[in-house]
Amino acid sequence: MSKVEAQIEKIFTSFDKDGDGNLSWDEVFSRMSSNSNIKDPLAATKSMFDHYNRDADTENLSIQEIREVLMSKKIKQDLIRTEKALRSKVKDFRKKYDTDNDGVVTFDEMYQLYLKDPDFDEEDDELSAEEREKAKCRRAKSSCRYFFSAVDKDKNDKLSYLEIHEYLKKHPEFDLGPSQ
Repeated sequence: MSKVEAQIEKIFTSFDKDGDGNLSWDEVFSRMSSNSNIKDPLAATKSMFDHYNRDADTENLSIQEIREVLMSKKIKQDLIRTEKALRSKVKDFRKKYDTDNDGVVTFDEMYQLYLKDPDFDEEDDELSAEEREKAKCRRAKSSCRYFFSAVDKDKNDKLSYLEIHEYLKKHPEFDLGPSQ
């Protein structure tokens, strides 16, 4: 049982005075009446039944009905948090790679940043400086091609907000890549 489900059960049990696993109108009304913060216990009770009662049984609320409503709210809240985090990551991605601020990330913009990344440096001491630079360019270009092949759905060598968003949604583990 999750923490949220345990909290739901604890609250439910505090309402369920006869312990039958259902909340009657009287149990809910009694609890609402005992809460000094509730100005209109009758309206609060009606509201609770209207909100949580998912079946034809208007006499009682089951823990399952309450759990379903509350868990669906929690799921929605989690989805909203996830979407906000995703939008932030897309914004960070574009801020980093959209160097001309035109709203899209081009292959060249990403490639130029990859060239500045020391992770793409060739460490082979037997190569000349020119050969190391060429190897770095090949590695950076290859990485960009690989990334664009996965993200650039319309194959126009530009990554739109939507393309980046969809990719990051499917790959939340994605790291923003090379440091500047």
